[in-house]
Amino acid sequence: MRAGAFLYPWDVVGDPAAPERIAALGVRQVTLASAYHSVRALTPRHPRHRVVTAPHAAVLYPPDPDRWRGRELRPYEQRWVQSDDPDGAYGEAARALNEAGLRVHSWVVLAHNSRLGEEHPHITVRNAYGDRYPWAPCVARPEVRAYLVSLAAEAAVRPGTDGTELESCGWYGLAHLHAHDKTGGAALDGAGAYLMSLCFCEVCRAGYAARGADPEALRARVTAALEPVWRGARADGDVDSGPGSAGGG
Repeated sequence: MRAGAFLYPWDVVGDPAAPERIAALGVRQVTLASAYHSVRALTPRHPRHRVVTAPHAAVLYPPDPDRWRGRELRPYEQRWVQSDDPDGAYGEAARALNEAGLRVHSWVVLAHNSRLGEEHPHITVRNAYGDRYPWAPCVARPEVRAYLVSLAAEAAVRPGTDGTELESCGWYGLAHLHAHDKTGGAALDGAGAYLMSLCFCEVCRAGYAARGADPEALRARVTAALEPVWRGARADGDVDSGPGSAGGG
């Protein structure tokens, strides 16, 4: 068995002692973020910072301009990790980890990109009520799949890398937490969260129809199944009528 660890380039860039410190833990492989979503991360042992905030999804290497020229959907470059390496922060970190004897796999987050969804809302998952999920590009859409395939091909084979891990290859749904999330008040169980995560964009509706389902009838059944949840129904089917109900103290 080979012990591994997940790291961000900012865990290594600017901290020359980091690779040897990680190797001394018995780690033999590092899965290093090359394309990642927005995050706020602690760096408790870094000599220059304690918190790194990535405000939007980005690649942590210089994307190939020829690959992305003329394309509507393209990756964003990061600006929060300074590196003079021609292969960017990812390349600098991967090289340092390699020199410490650590194998590096790239960590590629695909269909999870709030900035992309905010700037191109038509590509995102749309639930049965018509609400868009900006963090979730809909993978049924041809233009989204083309973008994700190109991103995976580019981010997975960075210099100093001998493997990859692809994350978020399918639809993202309601369960994904948002900044200052306020969705915990509704008692959504697994089935409810699943129903709230079904996509009804025009491409998915066409997909349902192609498989013999009536998209509008399906959407209506989903909203009908969810209605008891919004009324505060318990798992046994009872509905909490709130203060003043019979038997209230």
